[in-house]
Amino acid sequence: MSITKTLLKLRAHVAVAILAVLSPLLVLVALMWKLLGQLFCCSSPKSVVGEVAVVTGGGHGLGRAIALELAGKGCHIAVVDINLPGAENTVKQIQEKAKVRAKAYKVDVTNYLELVELNNQVAGDLGPVTVLINNAGILLHRKSLDPEPSDVQQMIDVNLAAHFWTRMVFLPTMKAMRRGYLVTISSLAGLFAVPYNTTYSATKAGTTAHMRALRMELSLERQKDIHVCTVMPTFLEANEELATLTNQVKISSVYPLISAKAAARRIVHGMLRGEREILLPGLASFLYRLLTLLPVGWQDKAIIIISGSKLEQFCTIRK
Repeated sequence: MSITKTLLKLRAHVAVAILAVLSPLLVLVALMWKLLGQLFCCSSPKSVVGEVAVVTGGGHGLGRAIALELAGKGCHIAVVDINLPGAENTVKQIQEKAKVRAKAYKVDVTNYLELVELNNQVAGDLGPVTVLINNAGILLHRKSLDPEPSDVQQMIDVNLAAHFWTRMVFLPTMKAMRRGYLVTISSLAGLFAVPYNTTYSATKAGTTAHMRALRMELSLERQKDIHVCTVMPTFLEANEELATLTNQVKISSVYPLISAKAAARRIVHGMLRGEREILLPGLASFLYRLLTLLPVGWQDKAIIIISGSKLEQFCTIRK
């Protein structure tokens, strides 16, 4: 028995050693494959002319930019937001830009029954939903360094739980029609945990895992024409308060700010090409793969050295 255990341990150690040796090579191959795919990919963007998209958090920022980008591609848009005037403003901009139908809806995405009613309304107003953009989210607590339990729960409800409710409501129609797009705006914070905003990092990590699992489920169900895409951006120039804070602490020296319009263009293009995950900026994909080769303690130190002090300043100023 002891010899068998020793052999098993030896095999395990050998396997780990082989994996450690091969990991850099595997990462290099993966990066080269990704680069070649970007340069020579023959998958041309598909058309969404006449499709119906639900864009949550569409009343401002990135959500508005994505709604406008999709409208420009001929997609009818249901602009969903808890802030109805903001959603109506987005609809106005869509109608000025594109010859598509668009309507604003005031909905709390954390309320499952409201989402069920939304689906019924959109189906009647615009048609069956075949594009879902899960964009609604909360970035900051009211008290960043010492959040109230209710604020923590609200962030979990909006950033994570709501994605389960939208999936339950809108995915069955896509399955019945055997086509569709489900795009979720996650964050690089779900890959690179962010100090001083642990709830946000946790919800985005959960969202990314949720989408990866869903993509595999759809593959097992032979739903090859329902495309799941997870977007993981860094800070965006899409929120006035955030832009002011990032300028104060010069956080752009660590995390390059991306305009909402540029991000939306990249997201919609990637969605229509069937990309599974989009990291913004693109360099983040390379850095993430390199970082995961390091021991966990080294990963922590690297993130602290690069961004810890900036993020602490960020939260202290906002306190």
